[in-house]
Amino acid sequence: MLYLYWFLMELRKGGTTANAAKYAIVSLLSRHPDSTVWLATHKTLHVERIIKGIRKTSTFHDRLVKEAHLLKNLNNPHIPKIYDLEEDDEYTYIIEEYIAGESLKSLCNRRLLSEKEIIHFIFLISSIIDYLHTLPGNGLLYLDIKPENVLISGDNCYLVDFGSAQNEDDEAGFIFGTRSYAPPEQINGEKLSKKADIYALGMLLKFMLSHGSVTRKKEAQLQAVVRKCTGRTVWSRFSSVRALMTKIKEIDKGSSSFVKKPLKIAFAGAAPNTGVTYIALTFAAYLKSLGRKCVYAEMNNSEAWYSISPRINELRALAGLEVLSRKFCENRDITDADIISDYGRLSEAMPESFYDADISCILIGNRIWETDEIKQTRALSKKCNKRLFLVNLTGTVDRDIAEMLNTEAFMAIPYINNPDEIFKDAELKTVFQELALKTGVMI
Repeated sequence: MLYLYWFLMELRKGGTTANAAKYAIVSLLSRHPDSTVWLATHKTLHVERIIKGIRKTSTFHDRLVKEAHLLKNLNNPHIPKIYDLEEDDEYTYIIEEYIAGESLKSLCNRRLLSEKEIIHFIFLISSIIDYLHTLPGNGLLYLDIKPENVLISGDNCYLVDFGSAQNEDDEAGFIFGTRSYAPPEQINGEKLSKKADIYALGMLLKFMLSHGSVTRKKEAQLQAVVRKCTGRTVWSRFSSVRALMTKIKEIDKGSSSFVKKPLKIAFAGAAPNTGVTYIALTFAAYLKSLGRKCVYAEMNNSEAWYSISPRINELRALAGLEVLSRKFCENRDITDADIISDYGRLSEAMPESFYDADISCILIGNRIWETDEIKQTRALSKKCNKRLFLVNLTGTVDRDIAEMLNTEAFMAIPYINNPDEIFKDAELKTVFQELALKTGVMI
C-alpha cells in the first residue's frame, strides 16, 4: 500500500486513476528536472513495465510524445512497445515495454565483441531498419543509429529512441541526430532518403569493429562493407538495407545464426501442476502463428494433453497443431519442424533427450517456501545443453528467488490456461515474443 500511495502522490492528479489501477511501482529509476522514470509491474499480467513522466513545459515534451505515438503503431519484436499514454495538468505519462539489458556502447566499454556477435548484431539491427523502411506508404527513416540507441539483452538487440524518426517524403529541415554517425546530407539539412540510415549502419559497424576481436579475413570483408555504406554520395552506397543484409550473409557463409533451423525446445516443471502443459502448448501455438512448422510432443506419462483435449481442441490457436505421444515422437525422425516437448515434472530419471534439447525451459514457482525446490531443480538440470528458468507468477518475482537465479537465464511468465489469449492481448503476446527470442527462435 505504501508503494501505491507514493505512486499516486508522484503521479499527482488527472491520469493517475487508470495507471494506479493497472500498475504497481517497483522502483524509481531516474529523476531529472523535466522527467521521471519508474519501473512498475502490471498487476494482472505480472510483467514489468517502464513508466516515463515528462513535464509538459519541457522543450523535449512534444518530441517524446510524437515518438510514443509513432511507436504505438509499430509491431516488431526488436522495438519496445508502447502500451498506454496518460496525462494530467503537468505531465504526460508513457507506459512502455521493459527490456532488461545494456546499451551497445556500455557493453563495448566493458569488453571486446566477438566476430560472431558483430555479424549477428549488425544483421539484427539492419533487419529492424529494413522493417522501418518497408512500412506501408513510403516507409520510415530512423535517422539516429548509434551505440547508445542499441540495447543488448543476451543474444538479442533492440532499437530505442525514435525521436529523430520521420517519413521519407517529409520536407528537409532541422533534424535531431548524432553528428559522428549522420551522413553529410543530414548534417547539411538536405532532404533525406533511406540511404541516410545505410550510412549510419556503416558507422555503427565501424564502431563495433573498433571494439571487437575479428580475424584478418573477416576484418577486411567487413571494412569493405563499412566503406560501401559510408560513401559520401548517396548513389555510391548500398541500394537498400536488404542489399546490405545480403552482403552480411555472404560474409558469414555457413553460419546458422540467420537460418530458421528447426529447434528442439524442452519444457519441464519443478513440481506437479505448475502449468507446464499449458505453457508448452501456448508456446507451440505462438510459434505456429509465426509461420513456423511446429509439433507438440507429450514426453511424459501423465496424459495431461488427452485429459484436457476436449476443451483445447476447439481453440483456434491450436487448430492444425500436430500432437504426438512420446512413443510416436521417438519413432519418427522429425527434421523439418520445431519440436516442443512436454516432459512434465523434472526428476532424476529424465531421458537424455531432455538434456540434449537446444534449450530446456524449466517452470518454477514464485513463493519463498519453494526455494529448496528451486535449488534441487537447478541441480537436476545442470546437465542441460542450455537452460532457461520460467518463473510462474502470482505476483512480482520474489526478491530472494531472483537472487537465487542471478547467475541463470530466467524470465517471468504469467500462468496461461487459454492459448487463444496470446492473440487477443498485446502485452501477453510480448511475453511470448521474449520467450521465443530467449529460446533462439529468429523472428
